[in-house]
Amino acid sequence: MAIARREVVKIGGDLAVDFANTVHSPSDPAGSLSSWNDLIDFLELRGGVGPGDGARLRAMGETDARRCAAAFAQALHLRETIRAMLDAMARKRSLRAGWVAEVNEALAWGAGASRLFREDTGWRLGFSPGPAGPLRVLGPIARAIADLVTSGRTVEIGKCANPRCVLYFRDRSRTRRRRWCSMAVCGNRMKVAAHFRRRGRPRRA
Repeated sequence: MAIARREVVKIGGDLAVDFANTVHSPSDPAGSLSSWNDLIDFLELRGGVGPGDGARLRAMGETDARRCAAAFAQALHLRETIRAMLDAMARKRSLRAGWVAEVNEALAWGAGASRLFREDTGWRLGFSPGPAGPLRVLGPIARAIADLVTSGRTVEIGKCANPRCVLYFRDRSRTRRRRWCSMAVCGNRMKVAAHFRRRGRPRRA
């Protein structure tokens, strides 16, 4: 599989967040996803699709390459939208109507679709039937970000405190004070850098 480390795939604590985190660096916009099969690998590792469905989707990449390539391009576009939404949620800012419209469109592609509806108190999910095909792989991802949106203030989205890191996370800690994408990736690194700064010995994070 193209995504080698299962622990990195799940670092964000949520399928939608982990999908956004397949972008690891601003200089590498493709990140972990460079093909249709990479997308299916991610969904399998994250539990978005089962192994049997994953095998069928990979086969679809061979028999319907054009539509799968188009669906993959749409997935990358949805990823950028989700990253923008997570950034807004981390900053406690409102979501743009255009972002919600894109999520609703992706929800309609899923098998047995749902749709976000605006209410006075926030957002709710309602059922909306949609077509099948390669685009259905975006259904679980769209549903995951929709679940985050409808959870409102009960969900805490954060961005790693390392200024060089572009990863987000869902803070499930008891104190809601998580700062790092993970201690192994950034936490220890930044703490070591702070230690060297205190001792007057500069060290790159």
